[in-house]
Amino acid sequence: MRVMSFFEDHGDVEAELESIYKFRKEVQYVEREYLELRILLRDAETALRADPEDGEKRVRVHHYRGRLEDLERRNPWISSGKAREIGLWAPPAG
Repeated sequence: MRVMSFFEDHGDVEAELESIYKFRKEVQYVEREYLELRILLRDAETALRADPEDGEKRVRVHHYRGRLEDLERRNPWISSGKAREIGLWAPPAG
């Protein structure tokens, strides 16, 4: 009896890896924007805590939160905590 490896069971591994690489390149700019917004929001919230009466800082925090919510709504995978690539190569559950 011969036991097949994972790679033999799943066909063309190079094509699978290429599709993962292509996907990563396509979403890289979204990840970068998300990280930048989170850093900006963190800094704005810190500044607002230091001066809670400053209306400009309050508006800035509100603006960054809104942009983050919009980005998460358009790209729900970004805040899910699960790697997007898993859906490309993992076998279905069950």
